[in-house]
Amino acid sequence: MTDNIKKLILRSNNFLRRMLNKPAWDFTNFVADPRNNRGRRWKLSTLMDALLLGLLVYRSSLRGVESLTELCGNSLGKHFARRVPDSTLYDLVGKLDPEDLRSQLHAQTHTLARSKSLEPVGFPCGVAAIDNKTIWTGSPDQAQDRDCQEVHPKDRAAYRQLRVVRTVLISASGKPAIDQAPIPKHTNEGGLFAQLFEELLEQFPNLFEICSMDAGFCSLLNANLVDKANKGYIFGLKQNQPELYQEAERVLGRLTVPEYSTDWERYQGKPIRYHLYRTTEMAGYLRWAHLEQVWRVEKQIEDASGELKIENRYYVTNLHQGRLKAEQILKVVRDHWGIENNCYWSLDCVWDEDSKTWSSKGLAIQTIGLLRLMAYNLIGQMRYRYLRKREERRSWQEWFDLVLIVITSHQEIRKEIRREEIAEVS
Repeated sequence: MTDNIKKLILRSNNFLRRMLNKPAWDFTNFVADPRNNRGRRWKLSTLMDALLLGLLVYRSSLRGVESLTELCGNSLGKHFARRVPDSTLYDLVGKLDPEDLRSQLHAQTHTLARSKSLEPVGFPCGVAAIDNKTIWTGSPDQAQDRDCQEVHPKDRAAYRQLRVVRTVLISASGKPAIDQAPIPKHTNEGGLFAQLFEELLEQFPNLFEICSMDAGFCSLLNANLVDKANKGYIFGLKQNQPELYQEAERVLGRLTVPEYSTDWERYQGKPIRYHLYRTTEMAGYLRWAHLEQVWRVEKQIEDASGELKIENRYYVTNLHQGRLKAEQILKVVRDHWGIENNCYWSLDCVWDEDSKTWSSKGLAIQTIGLLRLMAYNLIGQMRYRYLRKREERRSWQEWFDLVLIVITSHQEIRKEIRREEIAEVS
């Protein structure tokens, strides 16, 4: 093992130990124990720590978490005197209240904010992206979650799905997730927005000044709510707002010289660049009294034959013209998809959120989803904020391996380094 790897392990150990020992990471401060008093063989904190550590090193099942506890022993201040049975973990996650863990996620966000870890990068203020996500799909008899929606497609059998709305602070390095709320089966993301936005303002009144949302949230009612709270909105604009959309196409379609363009770059092996067109001509259009600007972002993709493929996307906003520079507009539009490319992609492709679930008992899918966000945030902070810049390029699997080394053998590594230091001095 090289000296650089040893030092990386020690730095990671110091970071994780410091973070996990903060009050916001103590599950007993937030999570009510749902078990009966009789027959409790395990402390609640031990079981919750086991679940979190299992996600930090990516265990694909509760059986994998069980085997991990046998390896951990006493690390990061978390003590596992013996192997924690997967059946015990399974019983627990089905009984937990997701709202407890949601409150803990909020507390962890406040802890990061106080440590200046959520300062804007590339923006003049905080920007929160709000988007929906399906975190579970299965047959009608599989999930017991009260918020599961039953879908009856014409071409196949009925199924159930659980959808949530998540908020990601895309202006911060690591793009941490700061909230998760289930979409009740009687509504959709647009109908949930008023309640969700009120809760976000109550929890984080000063953490963000701009909300970025896709077209599913775009409505005059939701825009009024954001503007009344003295926040900026950026809504994707599509045919669900037909008059606005048609007028945006007409006005912005006349513009042929972009205000700002990015350089050519490569994305998925293809050259790509973006052009920004914007107008204030539609300010106050229809009953959108607070509407200030409409943007058209043109994406050009060059295929293998050299032919250009062009895609246009439209956005409405109450931000005045000088609030964001042209390059910041393109950045906020592209970084909105950081909620997809950073957070959601990582959860789906790295943690297999959409294909593997530890349990569908009770509200376990929501509970595990919140724990997964905590693990994502923790590794993200370690990756983008705490360790050296060159370490960011390591793959997620390398980070999982690193955390596994930290929680299973960091004491031996520390002793080895200490021995080497003493040998050098002597």
